Amino acid sequence: MTIDMLSTAFLRAVRAVARPLVLLTGLALGSLAAPAFATPPESWEDPDNGSALELLLILGGIPLAVIALLALAVYLPSMMRGQSSEPALAFQQRSEWFGGPRKGVEGTPEPTAQSEDKGGAGGRW
Repeated sequence: MTIDMLSTAFLRAVRAVARPLVLLTGLALGSLAAPAFATPPESWEDPDNGSALELLLILGGIPLAVIALLALAVYLPSMMRGQSSEPALAFQQRSEWFGGPRKGVEGTPEPTAQSEDKGGAGGRW
């Protein structure tokens, strides 16, 4: 038991020293890296960058146009049929009971008189 406790204490001490050492080594090696100061070849032309307005139109206008086309593709069929796009109006025609009797609410049996056995979970000790 004593040997296990010594080896566990030794491993904890090694980990406590190794973690900061690894972190400091990574920081030191990362600070030694320097950017390359090479110049581009003389034959390369300077790129013609567009204006900031063109960039905003491309990055903002194209996604907005795609969103508008998708919304039109979703709502156009119901608009052509004259249906409302409000979700509450779509379900006011008739009520649905999924998994209920096939004859609907009128097909449910009448409740019988209550008996002494109410059912359900219970326990007696």
